[in-house]
Amino acid sequence: MEAEEVLRTTFKEIGKEYGFDKVEAEFVAFKEFKVRWQRSYKWADFKVSDYLEDAPPEVIAGLCTSLFSKITGEDEGYSEDMCRWITAPTFSEYKQPLYLKRSRNLTRSHEGEKKDLEEAYKRLADMGLVEKDPSVHLTWTKESNIKKIGYCSVLMKVITISNVLDTDMIPDFVLDYCLYHELCHLIIGFDPSAKRHGEEFQKLEAKFPKRDEAEEWLKRLCLYL
Repeated sequence: MEAEEVLRTTFKEIGKEYGFDKVEAEFVAFKEFKVRWQRSYKWADFKVSDYLEDAPPEVIAGLCTSLFSKITGEDEGYSEDMCRWITAPTFSEYKQPLYLKRSRNLTRSHEGEKKDLEEAYKRLADMGLVEKDPSVHLTWTKESNIKKIGYCSVLMKVITISNVLDTDMIPDFVLDYCLYHELCHLIIGFDPSAKRHGEEFQKLEAKFPKRDEAEEWLKRLCLYL
């Protein structure tokens, strides 16, 4: 059975268990890993990230059950099968190139005109703040972004830093802090139930030696993580 047919059949069968008479589902080429849906009384339509196109049936079933439980108010969360599959090293290994291809505003390179993200990563490792992971892809943006100067895709292991920091005017420790902030998301890992910058994250971030000084620099320049 083809992946699209497995998806449709699984969603229809599980949908009936939750009282839905008509259920549609299809894979869509989203840049991010996500699912969108529309629903009415006994009808639901799902657009599922095609990063799951090669997922085993039990993963699709787990996703389906978690989605129906959420929209019916039970919210059981993602299944163990689902979490295990999308956080396995092979997932980011095979999906990362496609994610990068779909991301338009990335140079796809750690080398900037003035600064190098790999050098910043090494400085953080030398300070004992992180362990270098060769599967992590570091990249600058092509166009400056000041509203959000850093972004981390935990599942794809891609960290993006705005090229507004790629200048000699910015001290290395400020760049290092911004990179460390994003790496903290990778250290914590995939946890959809946790707050993005919750207590665990703040404890990790506080380990950066010049955190307050770096935050002051960003504040003066009206830059935001």
